[in-house]
Amino acid sequence: MKITLIGNIGKDAQLRKVHNGEREDSVLSVWVAENIKKRSGEVTPVWTKVTIWRGYAEAMAQYLIKGRKILVEGTGKPAFYTNKQNQVVPYLDVQASNIELLDGKKPETTPPEEESNPEEIAEDGMPW
Repeated sequence: MKITLIGNIGKDAQLRKVHNGEREDSVLSVWVAENIKKRSGEVTPVWTKVTIWRGYAEAMAQYLIKGRKILVEGTGKPAFYTNKQNQVVPYLDVQASNIELLDGKKPETTPPEEESNPEEIAEDGMPW
């Protein structure tokens, strides 16, 4: 399924190395919130995990920092995690083919330190 979304980054992107057979690849993961306005006027964030691979991941790592507004294009599939209350929570996992920065924030020069893990979801249901 082709996906285009615009949202704000909830936590600095996490760059890590993975082994695919005989080679090592870079993978960058970031959670993006898209605010959905309900009829009642209440605004609810909908969280999407965005994954970027190889050289594009390394190139984008310094730019995808908390609070940035981005546009993501890619393919999506449904996924699930279990939160600390042992509830199964659905989310969308998007493999990004293109990312555009939509704000004027300056990039940080230090890559993120922590590794993102969907199993480590906060009590409020947010992915950090």
